[in-house]
Amino acid sequence: MSVTAIIPMWNRADLTRQCIASLRAQTVPFDRIVVVDDGSTEPYVGADVIRLAKNSGFAAAVNAGWRAAETTHVAVINNDVRLDPAWLERLLVASGWFATGKLYGPTGLLDGTFDLLSRGGFPWRAGHGRPDGPRWNEPREIAMASFTAVLLRTELRERVGYLDEAFGTYFEDVDFGVRCRKAGLSGSYVPGATGVHEGSATAGAWSEFAVRQMAVNHARLVAKHWGERHGWAVGVARILWRLLAFRHGRWVTFPSFPTTPGEPVETDDTLIAALQGETRMDTFWRWYCWLVRG
Repeated sequence: MSVTAIIPMWNRADLTRQCIASLRAQTVPFDRIVVVDDGSTEPYVGADVIRLAKNSGFAAAVNAGWRAAETTHVAVINNDVRLDPAWLERLLVASGWFATGKLYGPTGLLDGTFDLLSRGGFPWRAGHGRPDGPRWNEPREIAMASFTAVLLRTELRERVGYLDEAFGTYFEDVDFGVRCRKAGLSGSYVPGATGVHEGSATAGAWSEFAVRQMAVNHARLVAKHWGERHGWAVGVARILWRLLAFRHGRWVTFPSFPTTPGEPVETDDTLIAALQGETRMDTFWRWYCWLVRG
């Protein structure tokens, strides 16, 4: 097995250098570490850099690195992530088409584990904001993983395609996960593969850009994969998310896209409700689970 690490970056070269240092300290070394500079005004200077002429978004940056990969696996790693030295070693022995581990935030609380998808079209990074504990230490088969830090078989690009560059930034990994689910391709959650994620270091949490992009790409995701299904769940989720954004001083609208008919999408409402109930119900999910039942 061989692995190319792909680090998309848009500015914050200081974080990129920290990320690379953690990759070079792996117990199983990467065969290649590629930085994809997505039109930065603060470029990273290094030996293996792919420079995009303009800022085209996370999906385009990942794809540029993935197209250049000639290894059996690729690892996509945000530039604001620092990995534990055994991260790659532990993920390489996992089963499935992709694998991810456990990320902590700078405070020591969980940043996230694996991804779960609601009928309302919004994902939950399971465990986000919670203390670590036994619930998050169980290896499991998973249907989706965040591209914050993930190991993929390179062959996935032939099976389900690259990231959809129409998404730009945000929800591009959710769309990819939905396509994997439709193709029957699952992955593994390996809790022993850990790291620290700074979180929103590029765009900023609840920035105008982030909120706008998430609203647009939620609408894009639903139109692409839901068709006319789950209208009540989608409507409830959007109302609740608008209220959440408003609490952070942002007003959002969800645009319309032409719907694409297709096969139903498997979703995780039951598991989201169970894990939320066991660990702590976030306000968004408390209301969502109460209003969208059955």
